[in-house]
Amino acid sequence: MANLAQISKNFGHIKNLYNTLLAESVISKDISKKELFKDYVKSLKENEILKTQFLVYTNIEQKIESDATKANLFVKENIDLFSKFDKKDIIEANNRLVEKINFGYEVDDNKEELYECISTLIFTKKTPETIDTIVEATSKLVSHILNNKPKSITESIELPNSMLSSIMVEKFNERYSSLDETEKNVLKVLIDSSDEKKKEVYSNTLRECIDLINEKLDTTDLEAKDKLLRVKDKLLNDKQEINENFIKNISKLVELRVSLKEN
Repeated sequence: MANLAQISKNFGHIKNLYNTLLAESVISKDISKKELFKDYVKSLKENEILKTQFLVYTNIEQKIESDATKANLFVKENIDLFSKFDKKDIIEANNRLVEKINFGYEVDDNKEELYECISTLIFTKKTPETIDTIVEATSKLVSHILNNKPKSITESIELPNSMLSSIMVEKFNERYSSLDETEKNVLKVLIDSSDEKKKEVYSNTLRECIDLINEKLDTTDLEAKDKLLRVKDKLLNDKQEINENFIKNISKLVELRVSLKEN
């Protein structure tokens, strides 16, 4: 469990909070949360400190390696990326992200120790007195890498960020078991690194909306039929482009699909 001060010094918790925010924004259709996540992604792209933290935490969290020497070197090289940044600047950059989150600061995360070890290595100045602390944190990260296993979709779900790597929201099925298969697939590829997979899910969701409209055309009155035909025409002319508006467009499709199924 992390408090606000710990979160500000630990990008792992910040990443986790924004991942949760993205999932909840899609499920609840909360536009304000979607905008917060878009702002977070924009900050990652534009701020070198935040981008470096995102990549380093993700690198170590997801790394799988069977060779202890390589794992140790991998940790060292990642942490060395922070040598050019002032520690105060790192905390200030993190604070700007934390201040924008208005839905609570409690983080109950099974990666607590992993995140704390990365944070320790980033913020601990190397002196004769801190060597043991640094070695202990490094050892735990190396152990994590050596014992790390690919994540199963049945245990967690990948929520893409429009950047370079995937991000994880743990215990997805436990928290979002009410979602149907289409909504789960949308969440899995929102920011997936594969444009091909994005387009596939977008196309499938679009086709499902068109099929639902076709079903309703046989049973609705003339006025409703006219509206449905106009919506169908827009869907048929959708270029299905994978661009900066992808999250907004796929979200609208999911909302349309839900509306068509409920009405």
